[in-house]
Amino acid sequence: MSSSIKLNDGQKRMPDAKIENLPPKDNGLHHLVNEQSAKDAWILLLVFRCINALAVRTFFQPDEYFQSLEPAWQMAFGPQSGAWITWEWHHQLRSSLHPALFAIVYYAADKVMTFMALFPQFRAMILAVLPNLVQAYIAAVGDYYTWQLAERIYGTGTKVSSAVFWMTLFSPWQWFCSTRTFSNCLETTLTISALYFWPWAMSTGCILGRGSDVSQIEDEDAKPNSATSSGIFQTPRSVKHLRISLLLAGIACILRPTNGLIWFSILMPTVTNFFGTKSQASVSDYVILLREGIICGSIALLLSVASDRLYFGEWTFPPYQWLHFNISQDLAVFYGRNDWHYYISQGLPLLLTTYVPFTLVALYQASLLSSSNIRFLFTTTIFLTLGTLSLISHKEVRFIYPLLPLLHILTAPTISAFFEPEAAATSKAKTGSQPVLVASTSTVRRKSLCTIIFLNILIAGYTSFFHQTGVLSVTKFLREEYETLALDGRGRLLSDPDAGIDDEYKKSTTYTNDETFAGFLMPCHSTPWRSALIHPGLKAWALGCEPPIHLAPHTPERENYRDEADRFYDDSLKFLKEEINTKDRPWPRYIVGFEGIEKDLKTFYEGEMKGFMVKERWRTRNSHWHDDWRRTGDVVVWEFVDGSTQK
Repeated sequence: MSSSIKLNDGQKRMPDAKIENLPPKDNGLHHLVNEQSAKDAWILLLVFRCINALAVRTFFQPDEYFQSLEPAWQMAFGPQSGAWITWEWHHQLRSSLHPALFAIVYYAADKVMTFMALFPQFRAMILAVLPNLVQAYIAAVGDYYTWQLAERIYGTGTKVSSAVFWMTLFSPWQWFCSTRTFSNCLETTLTISALYFWPWAMSTGCILGRGSDVSQIEDEDAKPNSATSSGIFQTPRSVKHLRISLLLAGIACILRPTNGLIWFSILMPTVTNFFGTKSQASVSDYVILLREGIICGSIALLLSVASDRLYFGEWTFPPYQWLHFNISQDLAVFYGRNDWHYYISQGLPLLLTTYVPFTLVALYQASLLSSSNIRFLFTTTIFLTLGTLSLISHKEVRFIYPLLPLLHILTAPTISAFFEPEAAATSKAKTGSQPVLVASTSTVRRKSLCTIIFLNILIAGYTSFFHQTGVLSVTKFLREEYETLALDGRGRLLSDPDAGIDDEYKKSTTYTNDETFAGFLMPCHSTPWRSALIHPGLKAWALGCEPPIHLAPHTPERENYRDEADRFYDDSLKFLKEEINTKDRPWPRYIVGFEGIEKDLKTFYEGEMKGFMVKERWRTRNSHWHDDWRRTGDVVVWEFVDGSTQK
């Protein structure tokens, strides 16, 4: 902890056992200056993440929409609003707390815009981007407390804590993912915020700084509490911070049960320290911890249970259902299996990108520290979480996203030391010894730093502006096309008598609620749904991919199961003949798909529907490459027209 700062400052290294219980050094500035700097940093982070949210125009994973925004849309606007509720919600696998956050925002924003009599077209535009702006605020909070925890560990205003700040800002993964509406993104912010408020003296014996966001002025809250003056929780502020930490941790574990691995790693040293001889905590501290854990855990649990009761209409506990379906029913593997080393060979490189070499060095160095060092505890937390999650067949990089702030904090001393001239080299340069070597080393490191920053910006820019843009652009096109064809300036259907449109114009251009507007012949959940289409009158259907819940695990029937999307791509013509133009899937005005289905679509439609033809209405590039062959090529919108009217 403090040893890394002394190394960075060019001072002689002291044994960790001698310095780990010393508070981190500060920059020597007045606390009001540090407080103002923290406020300025917060504003910078908030503005930066808002720009980030508006700039990202690419698709990552369907859970961004179908596990948050679709149920939130239904909560806010009712079952008739056209939200797509996936099978997980029907089987109560997800906590409703996460979508409830966006539902409140949806509902409040809609009421305000309705009161202001804003045009529905403008309302749709606002509702489409609003969730990401909310997530931008959440992401900025996570960035802020990552930096603040670094300041508590390495000292206020030190070069190492500043390195954490800039690493977070220039992280390609943070730019690409942090403003997306995944539960993992909220989990990450909850986790790092809870870790900032955690009483680390109970887990490691380290005395951390209070951070630049906490006033150093003596006030009522800073006065010792006579009831707890014998141990760590000596002030009402310390107990308040414990409550905040436990409540945030409890909510994070309810949202994502795997978050419990992180808190198991933190709590185990806390419990074992009770029997240690060097523990700073007294028996009363552990009593307070137990008491507050029960209270805060109960509050988080009751909040979750009440929310789920209101949403599902019955008493349920989604974390249990999640474990049952994913472990007992083994349904997670339906969405893919990964090698045991996925998180090491792919997960960490995706999270860290250009920071990987520095992180490997940092993890090795931290693993050699004493068990009472906070960096050692972070390292064991990372190893335990990675090792446990590697035992599960289905793996995704976002499952280990909550570890990224810890990885940044651990890596910062290594990066800071590498890109800052060593004290010995600087001393030799002043005396005239080896000037060429020092200058050469300094130049190489500056170039390396510039290269890392450039690569990070390049990766973030490509993944945010170019890779998988078409599947988002098409929903905007359909929404605007619907507004043009079906709505007047006040948002009423043009077919409505009150709209004042003459009959001839209605016959030639308008769209009625009886017509299906679009059908998506794509792999399931390739695009957002009602959170992007917005208008409930814009009726659409898409191919589904529900797992074989009705089939027993580890049976031939389960292994050979083919969902709708599979059946379509197995034999497109057969699927179109047998499963399209039914009651559930009538022929729409537009068909949306990747360019690879165009030949089969034309063959079927022009063969089955005599006198009609398929015409390309809209096309856009989606990605330069894709690991799923079904999603390669442009995204195209086709419409079906009377061939006799075409020249």
